[in-house]
Amino acid sequence: MKKLIRNIIYFLLTIVLLHSCSKTDDEEVESIPLEPISTQYVIENDSIIEFMKTHFYNYDDFTSLSSNSTVELIIDTISGDNSGKTPLFDQVTTFSIDIIDENDEVVPHNMYYIINREGSGESPTVADSVFVSYKGLTLGNKVFDSRNNPIWLDNTNVVRGFKEFNALLKRGDISTNSNGTYDFNNFGLGFVIMPSFLGYYENNTAMIQAYSPLIFQVNMHTMNTTDHDADGINSIDEDLNGDHVFSNDDTDSDNIPNYRDRDDDGDGVLTADEYDVDGDGVADDTDGDGIPDYLDNDESWIKNNKKFPIGINVLVML
Repeated sequence: MKKLIRNIIYFLLTIVLLHSCSKTDDEEVESIPLEPISTQYVIENDSIIEFMKTHFYNYDDFTSLSSNSTVELIIDTISGDNSGKTPLFDQVTTFSIDIIDENDEVVPHNMYYIINREGSGESPTVADSVFVSYKGLTLGNKVFDSRNNPIWLDNTNVVRGFKEFNALLKRGDISTNSNGTYDFNNFGLGFVIMPSFLGYYENNTAMIQAYSPLIFQVNMHTMNTTDHDADGINSIDEDLNGDHVFSNDDTDSDNIPNYRDRDDDGDGVLTADEYDVDGDGVADDTDGDGIPDYLDNDESWIKNNKKFPIGINVLVML
């Protein structure tokens, strides 16, 4: 019964937490037939490269940024009076993300970014909460989402390319004013161009057509390290296979991913109560099988019974 209630709570929380960078509340999402991931990526990457060779951004406006200022990203075509501008292609840095396609093959997906101000603090992980202002637009220069005032977003609930780029920026410094308001200085600022699989892929909305490469400009005001299930393990450390996809790490197969599951191995003992009982900073492994107790659902039996259960073979070196 407790497991059922927990599943229901998790389902409701998931619905509540969907927000702008995943999809807007008043927007219908129409899913069209899937294109092969590898084929679609080649098409889109070619179009992104062509776009970057023929377009520039207002880089001159970013050369004299003050510590607490930001500049709105403007992208335009290189032609006429702008014919001498430096193309995006000559300025971006490439970052590659491995995507597993429908045939279980790895298809590296490139996204291209420019960081105008690195930031002064630590960088968030793809599992952390971020306090950001941002603008999202298509290659056709159509703005589909923007937040001029910073808001908190959960990196586990936004599109893949957005959270991966967030992790490349650093938070700023925070100062408190006499009236209780806050100022942010030296916060990270930049933008990223990404293929659609790192965005909304086949989802077709009123604002974004299916298979649309996207551009996001982000101001990384600050961030919080996140432990979603309050089990004492930072959420990033519950991405066991390190693929930055948190839904596929579910040790006890209860449809609650580990980063939101307070009992990761489903043994009836809360993760917080068996992760590091001796307080040495290392996850406990009572039965010495190389699987930490909080991910091992047979170690609690051994703890309680002080012997091996029937059916477990113990190999002894003579």
